[in-house]
Amino acid sequence: MTTLIRKSIIPLAAFLLLTYLGQYIFIVDGQFDWFRACLVYGLPFGITHMLFVIPIGGSVTGSLCLIVVNIIVGAVFGCLIAAFVMIQAVAYLIIVPIQCVLSKN
Repeated sequence: MTTLIRKSIIPLAAFLLLTYLGQYIFIVDGQFDWFRACLVYGLPFGITHMLFVIPIGGSVTGSLCLIVVNIIVGAVFGCLIAAFVMIQAVAYLIIVPIQCVLSKN
């Protein structure tokens, strides 16, 4: 039962919380903005996968550009990771109760 809570219910609750809090960011004029949604869902999951490269001898503009590119790359990786986590959470939500019923027989 702890596997169900840890691997299914908590990720789904976190995803729903991100959706509820992020709807004000990624819904613009009643339209769904995919780039902003990728940032909202991707940054929490992809922050560890951002490519932090510190430029030496560059300008301030080049440094800021590199930071923005790192954030966008991290968000794209995080969006893919978030999709995989959601698929895994739904699979656990289906598989674990079936395993509990079958193991009691």
